[in-house]
Amino acid sequence: MGNEQSVMTDRAASQRSRAPVAAIWIAAVAIILAVGLVVPYLALASRAPLLVLLLAAAAAIAGIMLAVRARRTGSSGAAALICAAAALLTAVTMAVVFVIGMVSATSMNIVELQGHGPAGSSASTDSDLGPRTETWPADGRATISTKGSWAELTLVAPADATSQTVSCQIIWNGEIVVTESSDSGTVTCRYDEG
Repeated sequence: MGNEQSVMTDRAASQRSRAPVAAIWIAAVAIILAVGLVVPYLALASRAPLLVLLLAAAAAIAGIMLAVRARRTGSSGAAALICAAAALLTAVTMAVVFVIGMVSATSMNIVELQGHGPAGSSASTDSDLGPRTETWPADGRATISTKGSWAELTLVAPADATSQTVSCQIIWNGEIVVTESSDSGTVTCRYDEG
């Protein structure tokens, strides 16, 4: 019986010494991941993700400090393990959010709509983002980022303009895809990728 109790005590002591070591390793991975994500998130110029990464790093540091303390005192290190796991979970979540954001950003289409004609022309743009009408200068342009596959620009010269020559152009992801012109005072450029 005494031998069984000794074996159980040795196991408990072994498990208590493993938890702080595991917490240190988990926290170290969380810190490396959080610090590694700072640069990409800085490029996005968004403060909220940086704050979350800072909190993850702080939780990881707290986990390491609690693990060192648990090793010195011989305590279980459960708090250290919880802090380290929370830090790692947060850092991994931020990495997944970043990857998903990059994948969705690469599927965005950058569309530039250009119109040339008399100053004060009415420009009606439309895409999956919805229609918009505004007054444009002689050389007007609008840039949109869209996940859709189409865009349209209609340019209408003012009725009292001395020239009724108008033209439009759609540049889709850096490539000119549509160019139209008209002397009637109205021109429409439409592009559908699909």
